[in-house]
Amino acid sequence: MSSTTTPDASRFTAHPQFEHLATHELPEYRARGLLLRHRKTGCQVYHIVNDDIENLFAFALKTLPADSSGVAHILEHTVLCGSQAFPLKDPFLLLLKGSMSTFLNAFTFPDKTVYPASSTVEKDLFNIMRVYGDAVFFPLLKRHMFQQEGYRLQLDEHGKLALTGVVFNEMKGAYATHDAIASEWAYRSLFPDTPYANDSGGDPQHIPDLTYEQFLEFHRRHYHPSNTRVFLYGNIATGRYLDFLHHNFLDRFERLEVAFTVPRQPRWDRPRTLQRTFPVDSAAACERQASVTLNWLLCPVTDQHNVLALEILSEILLGHSGAPLQKVIVESELGEDLSAPTGLETELLELVFSAGMRGTDARHRRAIETLIIGELERLRDSGIPADIRTGALRRVEFRNREIRGGGPFGLRLMRKALRGWLHDGTPDVTLRFNDTFQRLTAAIDADPRYFEGLIDRYLLGNRHRTTLVVTPDEQHAEREQRAFSERLHAVEQTLDQAARREIEADQRRLLEYQSAADSPQDLARIPFLQRSDVPSRVETIDFRTFSTSGVDVYRHDLFTNGIAYIDLAFALDDLPAELLPLVPFFTSVLTECGLSGVGYDELSTQLALHTGGFSVRAEVGCHADNPERVVPLLFMRLKSLESALPQAVDLVVQIMLDADFGNARRIHDVLTEARNDMRSSIIPAGHMYSMTRAAAALSPTAAVEERWKGVSQLLFLSEHCVDGGAERLGAALRKLRDHVINRARLKVGFTCDPASGVPVQQQVERLAAALPAGPKIGEQHAFSGSLQQRPRVESLLVPTQVNYVARAMAGSPIGTTEQTAEVLLGHLMSTGYLWERIRMKGGAYGAFSSSRGAEQVFVFGSYRDPNITATLDAFHAALHHFSAAPVDERSLDLAVLGTVGGELRPLAPAERGLVSFRRILYRVSDQIRQAKRDAMLSMTPQQLQRAAERLLVHEQSAAVVVIGGRKAVADAAATLPELMLHVMEIAV
Repeated sequence: MSSTTTPDASRFTAHPQFEHLATHELPEYRARGLLLRHRKTGCQVYHIVNDDIENLFAFALKTLPADSSGVAHILEHTVLCGSQAFPLKDPFLLLLKGSMSTFLNAFTFPDKTVYPASSTVEKDLFNIMRVYGDAVFFPLLKRHMFQQEGYRLQLDEHGKLALTGVVFNEMKGAYATHDAIASEWAYRSLFPDTPYANDSGGDPQHIPDLTYEQFLEFHRRHYHPSNTRVFLYGNIATGRYLDFLHHNFLDRFERLEVAFTVPRQPRWDRPRTLQRTFPVDSAAACERQASVTLNWLLCPVTDQHNVLALEILSEILLGHSGAPLQKVIVESELGEDLSAPTGLETELLELVFSAGMRGTDARHRRAIETLIIGELERLRDSGIPADIRTGALRRVEFRNREIRGGGPFGLRLMRKALRGWLHDGTPDVTLRFNDTFQRLTAAIDADPRYFEGLIDRYLLGNRHRTTLVVTPDEQHAEREQRAFSERLHAVEQTLDQAARREIEADQRRLLEYQSAADSPQDLARIPFLQRSDVPSRVETIDFRTFSTSGVDVYRHDLFTNGIAYIDLAFALDDLPAELLPLVPFFTSVLTECGLSGVGYDELSTQLALHTGGFSVRAEVGCHADNPERVVPLLFMRLKSLESALPQAVDLVVQIMLDADFGNARRIHDVLTEARNDMRSSIIPAGHMYSMTRAAAALSPTAAVEERWKGVSQLLFLSEHCVDGGAERLGAALRKLRDHVINRARLKVGFTCDPASGVPVQQQVERLAAALPAGPKIGEQHAFSGSLQQRPRVESLLVPTQVNYVARAMAGSPIGTTEQTAEVLLGHLMSTGYLWERIRMKGGAYGAFSSSRGAEQVFVFGSYRDPNITATLDAFHAALHHFSAAPVDERSLDLAVLGTVGGELRPLAPAERGLVSFRRILYRVSDQIRQAKRDAMLSMTPQQLQRAAERLLVHEQSAAVVVIGGRKAVADAAATLPELMLHVMEIAV
């Protein structure tokens, strides 16, 4: 967020078509909120006005599901498949291809559907808003769009009926993982008498129950301005938005009486228990794979005082590894770590608090209930330690004070505003923090047992509680597939020849629609910028540099709202080979094992008291001016209020030099949690694992990335989750620390308010001086030899009904015009050929291609894909298509606009400092960045054609990795036998 002042109220004047309901001062965001209502339709508009150039809009509709057919989710997809003003196959795809948006998406929540977008270019934002608004209010919703995006019956090559569709396949993937099932049912179990009892995303078993007529009726009833909230954010004048909304959309409607209200769930007089299962491949995989989670229904989301109090209570109980409830769960030996839903859910009408354990046995349900209730009783009766309470208050205050990045700031405020606004409150209620926090702290000061009272009222005295038990079941997938088969068989029995011919005709019509090109006249309707609208100069970030104790330091003076950020980068160039796979676990355990004489729980409490966070991570890249040079780095980031920085620095130095790697019990717990986190991410992020593993066969940089963040790391962690593994790792961790933590391999970057530069610099100098000098860094050896011989085709088996298909081939190095051409080619294929062939026709949820310049590879991938061989064929066909003839100039212009748009997103101060520091470390100079922008703006269709030709040549030595179900891989191997040459089963 770049705003620095509260805007002048004179920027808004009365509008004849809108009633001005309220003005809200929002000093925590240096902004003012304007609440308005369209006189004719009743559509409410809320504009958070400030000086941020990254403007954002969102159309938000209350969409309460009456069943689990996924109608709201299917509509979210389908309204973007053509509208009255833009009768194209996929206007959303064209926006992805050629807008300069910094954010462009749509979301289905349990009770609402939201269509947000943002841009730093005003003309671009209104172009997108016109397309989005027309999609929301005037979509075409043709039957073949419903069949493509929702579900459809089709005859396979053997004449058998099959079910497919984008949302249908997406949700099959979602229902394949333990964590997704546990998280879904944790809240649904508490709301059996409300729409929250249903899955708004759609249960694959119930999606085929939805009829086309029900689909149309849902849109007619819900997608109306009277049921719409329009959220606006940024520095564009409010009047411009109101004129635009009225003339383009709202004036075409009359007011509709809508009464879509989520009813309050009637409270129970006793807790309930619910059991669900998730798929695994074998009985052996069932051992200690269950989870047990306790869930409580709390207060309304509009009760901001209690919402904030419960957020702080959740931080007290679960906020870090030393938090009392988290600690007692992890140390209990009843299971392995916290269950996925554990924490506070604030997106629903009423809050949900969950606490539980995964990696357990269902037989331990009562013991886990007793454990959690017992700890809550102990805290209520004996009291919460003062330092834990104070640390939680400081951490919550810090999070709300920090100007965080990671996406448009307006998007964060949109989600906050909608929490209350969609439930008939005013949007400011759930936006405000400062006043609520001050009143809350006053109440806490007046009542030393304030949080103990909350535990008693909302948890121990609250009988509206469920215990959710999610267990592995090797028959689960078979039952699901049998249900689909029986359903299809029942339908098939009713089909005569005429009905079969009609299904075949539907398939042909859909394929014809998917294969037909949009007319030039219709394409011209989409408003786009020109390549000449792209800024010709890249934005630069100023810094100054100095040296202290032999360490190079880079200082960034930026407004940070009183927070200092210190980034440490330790070079790992000469790391011994045996320590290479240990680096990611080192980043996990460094802050989690305590110090000599200080337990991990006490250390976690001290970090919460004295810092806004201390994080450790590893990453690998290359020098932009020498791409063959692998650059592995260990990063640490300290965030602290400037006033608390001396204590924070002392604590961080202690952690770096004195972490207790001799605590085998604690190392085992952290190791198990790290393994479980990776296991649970394999299916949701299967595309990332498959693409990274494919790239690792071709690139030393990618090979390191895969060993650190891919399947190889999961295997490493699993190998050490055995008796004696923690002790062996403890000795290796000490060796790694002694090798890495010293001044010889350190560079530092820091970011702070300009006025605080001198005292913060003094603390940086003190930190550097506290570290040992260290020997001179040796030559690379662990990394130069990291490209091990890998199979070129590999299949990884997981219990899922959808697949993740990847192909990688040699690409051009970063900083070259050839690599810039590959970046644009990847964008064109992802938002065109691959989308249409793999997603629209094939039914996959996602398909993409990209150039990875630092790794010198080009990768293809698919996500939640029902196919394997057809997808691999599509990857090849995409390159052949673009090599056969040059693209037209307009398509190239759109690719340039779409690619550069992502580079224009304003960075939060903490992001700007870190981005600048990383550029320095990887030698990405402003000259190299400018050369890339120049190459992009001068790119020709012939250069893209040559890029496709190059990649086609490299495709002959490409690597393929498929993550998928056993049956799908075996079926694909009938066509591609090499898929069965190197097969590995992954326990998830």
